[in-house]
Amino acid sequence: MMTTDWTAAATLQARDDSGSELDYNFTVLRKGSLGDLVRAVAGMRADERSRVVIEVAGGKSLNVAEILALAAQENLP
Repeated sequence: MMTTDWTAAATLQARDDSGSELDYNFTVLRKGSLGDLVRAVAGMRADERSRVVIEVAGGKSLNVAEILALAAQENLP
């Protein structure tokens, strides 16, 4: 069973559609721990979170569906 490192360094980014169809630009909205950013995204309205991703230290990128799945975990701090 995999455990989630809620303290991992992470960056919340929003997609900017000014790029091409295959290349998006991203704006940093906030930096913090994975747990903090997952809670922040879960608290957003659906239209606000539709363009966000969380980049986790080590190269993992989480889309909205993955973020909301993490938010539903009972061990979210």
